Amino acid sequence: MGKRILAQRKGHSPLFRALTHRSIAPAKIPEFKEPTTATVVDLMHNPGRGAPIARLVTPDNREFYINAVEGMYIGQEITIYGSGDPKPGDIRMLKDIPPGTVISHVERRPGDGGKFARSSGTYAQVIGPSEDGIEVRLPSGKSIILNPNCRAVIGIVAGGGRIEKPFLKAGAKYKWMKAKAGKRWPRVRGVAMNPVDHPHGGGAHQHVGKPKTVPRNAPPGQKVGSFGARRTGRRKR
Repeated sequence: MGKRILAQRKGHSPLFRALTHRSIAPAKIPEFKEPTTATVVDLMHNPGRGAPIARLVTPDNREFYINAVEGMYIGQEITIYGSGDPKPGDIRMLKDIPPGTVISHVERRPGDGGKFARSSGTYAQVIGPSEDGIEVRLPSGKSIILNPNCRAVIGIVAGGGRIEKPFLKAGAKYKWMKAKAGKRWPRVRGVAMNPVDHPHGGGAHQHVGKPKTVPRNAPPGQKVGSFGARRTGRRKR
């Protein structure tokens, strides 16, 4: 009898669980009815998040968290819906941000708290107004039109350069992943295994050799491949 395949081990082992109880708080821009200010009272590391997280408090003791931007510091006072030249950390609506400004934590729809440009070292850029709204260039280089009332944080998300250090050799990456409790890497393909170890294993060459669609209620040892697929293969033209 072979070992329990990865699909089975994922369901029972604490190794594959995300320790979400260690998270500090969601990073999102809350709703504000009128212009105000907020003070950065702490910069913290949130497990599972590449960028540091900033804790801010408004004059009426309202507390919220956002991803910190480059140049943000403890004790800094930011403006929310303020006027004048925007500074890093300020929260503005897109219609109040000058063209060419670098922004992050951009909302997709007004009030959703921020969906674009949230990972460490990333940023979007305001291109300018258009017929249907405000044109914004995303980190991917794609330009989209957003509602002028969508909000954003001025500046580049902090923590840039986090993934620039080279691993140099595979052993270094394996030890790094192991230290980070990421023992899911490397992941061996099922077709490269023996039949005793995986339903896709065996054969003269590395090929599944049979339909790999399984029902959605398949047991864990069988549930590999396409789950309840309506169709498979190359689409006929």
